[in-house]
Amino acid sequence: MDVAVIGAGLAGGVLALELARLGLTVRVLDGSGAGQPAASQWSYGAIAPFAGAAWARLQRRHGDLGWRRRWFRPWGAGAALGGRLPLPCSRVLAERFRQQLPLALARAGVQCREDRVLALLPPTGEHPGWRLRLAAMVDLLEARQVVLAAGAFSRDLWPQLPERLRVSWAGVLLLEPQQGGWPWAGPLAMRLPARFQRLALEAGAPALRQEAWQVDPGLLPWGEHWLAGQISLVRPGLAAGAPPDAALQEHRLRQALAPLLPALLHWPGRFQQVPVSFCSDGQALVGAVDGAPPGLWAFAGFRAAFTAVPQLAPALARAVQAAGG
Repeated sequence: MDVAVIGAGLAGGVLALELARLGLTVRVLDGSGAGQPAASQWSYGAIAPFAGAAWARLQRRHGDLGWRRRWFRPWGAGAALGGRLPLPCSRVLAERFRQQLPLALARAGVQCREDRVLALLPPTGEHPGWRLRLAAMVDLLEARQVVLAAGAFSRDLWPQLPERLRVSWAGVLLLEPQQGGWPWAGPLAMRLPARFQRLALEAGAPALRQEAWQVDPGLLPWGEHWLAGQISLVRPGLAAGAPPDAALQEHRLRQALAPLLPALLHWPGRFQQVPVSFCSDGQALVGAVDGAPPGLWAFAGFRAAFTAVPQLAPALARAVQAAGG
């Protein structure tokens, strides 16, 4: 094939659509190290107003991917007028995106394989392309070019990635419906953080000597459920490590949300957490991997993935196409 995209989440899926649109043969492979869900599955999916055009363009080409225009009220520290002033935004419904992406990829002619990638073998004189060792496949898979879009698991496959690419653990509460319905309703019920405090946490990651965490308040519908809050935990070093204690992280999250909405202290829900890639300088890895043999690309570490990915994917797809020509 022309390109193997490792990572079946937001970054890998959108990039694969752009590559296929340019006429390349593309296969998307699971990039997770242990069958973890893609980080985008539990994202707010919130998008800055200026970025809506990229999603509208994607949906015109590939059908409904869950993008919707929305309003929100800011919540937490820095919210103007106590959060009473509504602001425009747009949002990708993560559950809808997860359901529709495989269908869009199939229509675009992209092959998808759930088999996990175990190792990358660079080109040699005998094998001019990249070879991929898969968990459930005896023979090696070959591709002219490879894109690492596996987020937090990208370094597992290529440890020499820049040290500014790091990993946090992000946790959210998936609130259960209760008899009598939700106490939050209407077009302005969606609440987003006035300021994302995790950005400062990520910027300070290289200097950390012990793990640190930060809560960003949020509240928005997610199918029949609601997502509440996000707690980010960052550790020293480059490895994600074992998942943090889920009970402790849930307790921290609920305690931080309670002053804003006391019902969240005891509202029934399930705590979900996933590893998330980020770049400590705020600039995602987009392009050829420095120091690697030709044909290896990175697409990971986004600060606001649902805003950035559809804007950056077309340019990267053109660069991959040019390099393969």
